Amino acid sequence: MSLALEVCQEGSETLLHGEFGTYPPKGTRYALSLTWTELHIQRLVPKPDSDHRTVVRLVDVAGCHTLRSHTLADRSAYFCVYAYPLKKRKVSVGAGRARQRTARTFQVDSAESFADNQAIAEKWAAAIKCLVLGIPISSETEIAPSLLPRPRRLLLLLNPFGGKGNALQWCQTHILPMITEADISFNLIQTERQNHARELVQSISLAEWDGIVAISGDGLLYEVINGLLERPDWEEAIKMPVGILPCGSGNALAGAINYCAGYEQVLGQELLTNCTLMLCHGAVTPMDLVSISTLSGSHSFSFLSVAWGFISDVDIESEKYRHMGAARFTMGTVVRLASLNTYRGRLSYLPAPDGVAHRPILRSITMSANGSLPFQRMPLHRTVSDMGLCEKRHAFSVRGAEPPEDPTPSPSSPPSSGFQPSSFNFEALHEELVADGKGPRLANPTMVAPNMSSARCVRGPPDHFLAPLDQPVPKSWVTVEDDFVMVLAIYQTHLSADLVAVPFACFNDGFIHLCYVKAGISRAALIRLFLAMEKGTQFEQECPYLINVPVRAFRLEPLTRKGILTVDGERVEYGPIQGEIHRSMANLITGIHKTKITTF
Repeated sequence: MSLALEVCQEGSETLLHGEFGTYPPKGTRYALSLTWTELHIQRLVPKPDSDHRTVVRLVDVAGCHTLRSHTLADRSAYFCVYAYPLKKRKVSVGAGRARQRTARTFQVDSAESFADNQAIAEKWAAAIKCLVLGIPISSETEIAPSLLPRPRRLLLLLNPFGGKGNALQWCQTHILPMITEADISFNLIQTERQNHARELVQSISLAEWDGIVAISGDGLLYEVINGLLERPDWEEAIKMPVGILPCGSGNALAGAINYCAGYEQVLGQELLTNCTLMLCHGAVTPMDLVSISTLSGSHSFSFLSVAWGFISDVDIESEKYRHMGAARFTMGTVVRLASLNTYRGRLSYLPAPDGVAHRPILRSITMSANGSLPFQRMPLHRTVSDMGLCEKRHAFSVRGAEPPEDPTPSPSSPPSSGFQPSSFNFEALHEELVADGKGPRLANPTMVAPNMSSARCVRGPPDHFLAPLDQPVPKSWVTVEDDFVMVLAIYQTHLSADLVAVPFACFNDGFIHLCYVKAGISRAALIRLFLAMEKGTQFEQECPYLINVPVRAFRLEPLTRKGILTVDGERVEYGPIQGEIHRSMANLITGIHKTKITTF
């Protein structure tokens, strides 16, 4: 009997190669070849008339676990690869592709003893995890579990009121299963009110966490960032990697992360799955922040945008449609277009001298010539964790922990996720947490009672280009006084998950992209602009009313008596406002670059 075994793609170094069975056992053997970017799985059959290979891209892999049988006499070891590849949808669901969970379990049985088979399984699992996390290995590397960093520990902050209110459900069915497959320890806290997250991050012990992740819309991350900057150790605190898993309405930053990773534009649970998968990969990217000052003396830092006019009107006025989720913005846009307003204002800015070189030359990019809804209080299961925590809380457990009688491998993570019926459940535990068989966990990370003072003292680096708001701007600045339909100072690609405001923006390009639309534009032309923003092609249109300028700092002085100003989608006091970019001030978990959350 001759066995056909195809070689991997030319030019890709084979790091590991082996022949294994599968679980459940079907009598079929598979040849596995691991390269830097892919896992090749080829079915071994006599005289094949077709290629029986499956290729798993490592960018689609969440994690890999070693397993063993419940039957002690079984000398085989097992390893399971958890992946979420893009596959074609069923016709009944719609066109396009969506991620579908796959868990392939391989049986290592070439050695005479379980210990030797386990060593092979651990080698394969370690190699796959290293490549997923971006740890460099080669065919010359002595691959062992010691190459891996310790498991990451993430503080998850969930806003149960965000978007349509699905955050908790999606967390149970999508997020927790996947990050458990990635060996991520977590503590999940549900926020109960506005600024709850801000208060929590002011008092946590940073050394106990490798990242803070907001499970909500952009507003919760705004609280986290400013809470970190209110700490006495803000210089160290702001370097704590932060992430976002989209369960809100706008989800602009999540859309930007998805876009910069090269994925197709998706919304809802598909966007959440993409972002959770990238979170599992653990890479961080430096992110610019913008210091924001208002006339009353308030000071904060923004990661997304400052908006005035049409966009901020839609954002705040559409709060009444929050139950519609992201569709609230479409409804708000229709309502606002029916009564299109213009606003008189004075816009001043410091042009970025190297800005043109960092953006494409597009016909329509021209240089100028010269508060939230109150939260309803209700009893909450406040915290869920796979670690300990000192407060009285509800803990996370997995049902069906008792070993079955049949000789099935015992996985060290839940076998199902949101792509199958979930086995995750919230149950009250009165004693210590149930161990998950993965070894020791953190013992009661410290959580100090937050300071409930209403006084906010946001620290941060000094501004170098901004004058006090009661003084004129420097003479080197450009000033435009005009009637505007909207003014948008944005530093990410996306304004919402499905609106690409500045397709050439980067997380740390050092620019505030100042976009504004002058009065005189027709409703039809404005609609065309927003439709083009769905694909990021608005700057390719011949629209003389649309201006985009990359700047280092700006000042906006509304001259119209009434209006709405927003910072990162949150309403702020109406009046003069200014901002300055601070390059690479924060760290954002994106999963698409080489800097990692943890060191080893």
